[in-house]
Amino acid sequence: MIDTEESRAAQAVRASDEELKLFVHDPSSKVIRALFENRNLTEEHILIIANRKNLSPEVLNTIVKDPRWTESYPVRLALAKNPKTPLFAALSIARFLRLFDLTDLARNHLLPVIYRKKLEAIVIEKIPTLALGVKKTLAKVAAGEILISLIKDGYPDVIKLCLENPHLVEAHLYKVISHKTTTPGTIRTIAENRNWTCRYHIKFALIRNEHTPLARSTLFLTDLKIGDLRELYRDPHLPPGVRPLVHRELLDRGEDPEQLVSDEEELVYEIDENDEAYLGEFTEQEDQENT
Repeated sequence: MIDTEESRAAQAVRASDEELKLFVHDPSSKVIRALFENRNLTEEHILIIANRKNLSPEVLNTIVKDPRWTESYPVRLALAKNPKTPLFAALSIARFLRLFDLTDLARNHLLPVIYRKKLEAIVIEKIPTLALGVKKTLAKVAAGEILISLIKDGYPDVIKLCLENPHLVEAHLYKVISHKTTTPGTIRTIAENRNWTCRYHIKFALIRNEHTPLARSTLFLTDLKIGDLRELYRDPHLPPGVRPLVHRELLDRGEDPEQLVSDEEELVYEIDENDEAYLGEFTEQEDQENT
């Protein structure tokens, strides 16, 4: 006869060390909660429970609230890694985790996005006070907003390591280049990186940044599409030193840059018959409301 849930829970309270090895895998949350009353329960048993992904959040929260177990670093880490641990409880534990464990958790896509964002924020908060050697190590393994913050931090050696990090994506780097607060040194380091400056959108962003060396912008311009060159020439925010370079590149491709500007100034939008009729109705309605 198969034992009922109530029967297994009663046995769990007084189970021996050998029997506990079986009970910690029981599918019932009620049985697991009964185990917490067992005097033979050890950190090893709790660690197995904390790693389980098929238990209710309430069971994991019970472990979080028990100081006997949360003083154990392996248990803390297991609870922080478990997507079933309640968010508030997981964050309360995360504050006591080591830097590189936090960084690993922030990259774990099995965890909720909001939790990973909070973990990133904890790491980013620590970056200004980290030793240079720690920043270099972090630059090799970090991802997301942590990588962006390390690049913005401005240390050339750290930036170079970030640019070699396989977790760095083009959208993040584009965001750094386009941000007005990014330092000139950071932009120059990115502009000298051969791997990233092979990417079209990175080149485009660098050309629009006033801190990119003109020699690099000159090289990048030769690879741009004619439509993007026209857009750059019309851009009022284009760095003054770059505009003559764009002018020359357009001339080399048979374009008349001055005509581009004059065409834009003389552009007239014509109103078709339908639009004209609509405007007439709108005017009549407005006159009636005013009277």
